[in-house]
Amino acid sequence: MIAAVAATMASVSQAGISITGDSYFSYANNAIGYDEDQPADFEKNVDSQRVRLKVVGTTGATKVTAVLRNNGATRVDSNNTELSSNVRKGGLQMDSLYITTKAGRFNIKAGDYWGTIGLGARSKGASKKNAVALSAKVGPATLGVYTSGDDAHSTNVNASAKVKGVSIKAVLNPKEFTNLSVKGTFKGITGALELHLDKTNDAIADDEKNNTTLIHVNGKFRSIKWDVASISNKIAYNGHETTGGFKNSTLAPLGSMLIGEGARGGTATAVANVGQFTSIVGVAVSTKLAGNTIKGIYTKNTMPAGIAGADDEKASGIELIITRPLGGAQLTANFGKLSGFSDTYKTMNASNKGLRLDVKF
Repeated sequence: MIAAVAATMASVSQAGISITGDSYFSYANNAIGYDEDQPADFEKNVDSQRVRLKVVGTTGATKVTAVLRNNGATRVDSNNTELSSNVRKGGLQMDSLYITTKAGRFNIKAGDYWGTIGLGARSKGASKKNAVALSAKVGPATLGVYTSGDDAHSTNVNASAKVKGVSIKAVLNPKEFTNLSVKGTFKGITGALELHLDKTNDAIADDEKNNTTLIHVNGKFRSIKWDVASISNKIAYNGHETTGGFKNSTLAPLGSMLIGEGARGGTATAVANVGQFTSIVGVAVSTKLAGNTIKGIYTKNTMPAGIAGADDEKASGIELIITRPLGGAQLTANFGKLSGFSDTYKTMNASNKGLRLDVKF
């Protein structure tokens, strides 16, 4: 019997199959966006969860990756409805499925997966459907091409290189955009710049190009880590999607849990997305104290007026995020508050707070 078990284990090992995953469980008390005029089924208190399993089968230079995901709907709790603007409960589904391999000097990736353009100022974690990407090293640079079977204008040509420690990337879509990004570290300070130059006329404004600029600088002073970031959108776009299908709901440079409903898979305490603002300027500082990591974030934000002829909305955001290791997991407690909005957005002048447990395995 022992020999049979050993033979079975050897067979599994030779098959080259690995299983990893992650999950989160969160609870939020949301005052932002909640008032007595909300429908009766609107949830002020939101609990959500997600479990993902990543299965990778490897043979030679080829890998097949399948990611299974459950958004909290179980037989115990079969509620498959929207709990808030950014939290839904759903059943088991195939999150992504793709293959990576090599053909001569070319690296190939094909299938359904998630991807980011540049540093993610305009497109971060967006879906890539029926997609094929090819890349190859040419001297010091990596050249590539990407296309999707679901979009006639999806073909991108990209190039990247590292010059004296500085990473440079360029992505060109002849019909829709040019994306340029630079990132490097000098004397312990990391700086990053991204320009997303739109080639289309966004339908929500008259003949204006919805260009986006991201600036991010971070470093460390003794035991304190600091980040300064600025995102500027020429035009605020509806929610987190533009007519070109770009997506960025995450204020990733600062690790915000107040701005970015799609952060960390789904952040129940978030109230708005990056695309809803024409300008976000913020600073974050963090340090370790008694086994905890304590982070504070302050932002100054501009949102276009909701009424024609009115002044733009000027709002500030403050956040306190405390994380602590907990038995192999990470426990996060956070508090966030926006203030300064006029009566047009009065429900956003409130605070959200939450607890979240993240596990990776």
